[in-house]
Amino acid sequence: MQNHEYDVVIVGAGPGGSGTALHLKDSGLKIALLDKHKFPRDKTCGDGISGKSSTILKELGLFDKIFELPHGPGYGVWMSGPNGVDLIVDSRQENPNAKPHGAVIRRYDFDNFLFNNAKQMPNVDAFEQYTVFDLIKEENNYVGVLAKDKDGNTHEFRAKIIIGADGAGSVVASKLGVAIRDPDHYVSAVRAYYDGVEGMREVIEIHFVEQALPGYFWIFPLEGKKANVGIGMLDRDMRKNKVNLAQLMENLIMQHPKFKDRFANAKRLTNIVGWTLPLGSKRRKPYFNHVLLVGDAAALIDPLTGEGIGNALLSSKLAAITIKEAFQKNDFSENTLKMYDQLLKKHLDPELQTMYRIQRLGSVKWLLNHFFNRVNSKRELRELITSTIVSEDTLKYKKKLTDPIFLIKNLFL
Repeated sequence: MQNHEYDVVIVGAGPGGSGTALHLKDSGLKIALLDKHKFPRDKTCGDGISGKSSTILKELGLFDKIFELPHGPGYGVWMSGPNGVDLIVDSRQENPNAKPHGAVIRRYDFDNFLFNNAKQMPNVDAFEQYTVFDLIKEENNYVGVLAKDKDGNTHEFRAKIIIGADGAGSVVASKLGVAIRDPDHYVSAVRAYYDGVEGMREVIEIHFVEQALPGYFWIFPLEGKKANVGIGMLDRDMRKNKVNLAQLMENLIMQHPKFKDRFANAKRLTNIVGWTLPLGSKRRKPYFNHVLLVGDAAALIDPLTGEGIGNALLSSKLAAITIKEAFQKNDFSENTLKMYDQLLKKHLDPELQTMYRIQRLGSVKWLLNHFFNRVNSKRELRELITSTIVSEDTLKYKKKLTDPIFLIKNLFL
C-alpha cells in the first residue's frame, strides 16, 4: 500500500470538487484531487450553466473563458404548460446587445475545463483513475480515504479534511450513512444528444408536459441545431404510474404536437442514458468530524429545475470558507465544520425550500395551466418570471412565486 499525506483530500473532480480546489487557490494548503475517471469524461446531465453558476465562475475569473468551449449561449428560457401555452423570456427583447447570462456546455467539456484549471494550481496534485472505496476512521475521526489506481494498487490518502464531491452515488456519503434514497425527494432523468432540432432560440426550453408533472421535458440548445434533450420525473410518481422514461421521451418526440415537427428530421447522436438526482428539498447532513459533503453528494439539487451545477459550485465556495476557518483554528471537528451547514442554511436553504414549494404547486395541473394562461397577460407576473431567471438576486423573486397574496392577486383577480 502506498501512503500519501495532504491537508485536504477531495474525492471527485466535477464542479463541486474542482470548484473547492479552485476556491482554495491562495490558501497554501496541499490538496489531493481524486477522480475515478480519466478526463475528459462524459457526465450524464442537462448541461445547463445557469446564472448562479455564472456568478461563481465570474468570482473565479473563469466566466468569459467558458465561451471558448463548444456551447449554446443562454439568453433566457422558453417554458410551456400542459395546455401548450408558451412563455418566452429572452434578455435580448429588452436589450438587443445583451450578453448571455449562461450557456449550455457538455459536461465532457465543462468538467474538463474546471479540472484542468484546478490541477494547474501549484498546491494541487491531481490523481485520475483513482477509485475511492472506503474511508479511514480512527476513533470518531475520519482521517483519510482508501483508493485503488487503474492497476489495482491500493493507496491511502490521509488529510485533515476530506471533501466528498463524488456525485449522486457518493461513496463518501454512503460510508457516512447518509445516502438514503427517498422517492419523494429523488428525481430520475434520461437524456440524449440530437442534431437537426428545428425552432431553437438560444434559450433553454422547459416544457411541463402532463405525463411528467411536476417534472418536465427539456430541450437545451447547443451549437448549431444540436441539443441536449431529456425528461425528468419524481421517483414517487414514476413508480406509481409505472413510467418508462426513455420510452416516454421518444413518444413525446415522435407524437406530441408541440415537438414532432421539430424533430421530424432530427438524428439522435447518442444512446438515451439515465441518472438519479437527490433533491435539496431533503438534503443530507453535510458535515462530520474531518469531512464535508458538497454538490450532489450533499443532495443540493434544485427541487424544481433539477439543476445541480450552480449549487455544487456555490457549496464548493462555502466549503472552502469553512476549510480555511478550520485550519486557522486547527480544529477539524464537527463543532467547527458545522459552520458549513450554517452557511448552507443562510445562502442556499431558502432557495431550495422555495423551489420545493413551487414544485408542489406545479404538480397541480389546473393551477399550472392557469398560470400559463395568465402569465402572458399579466405584466407583473411576466416581469417576475423574467427577474427570476436573469437577475443576480433571484431568491427574492422566487419567494414571490409562493406568496399567497401575490398569487391570488395575479392569478385570480
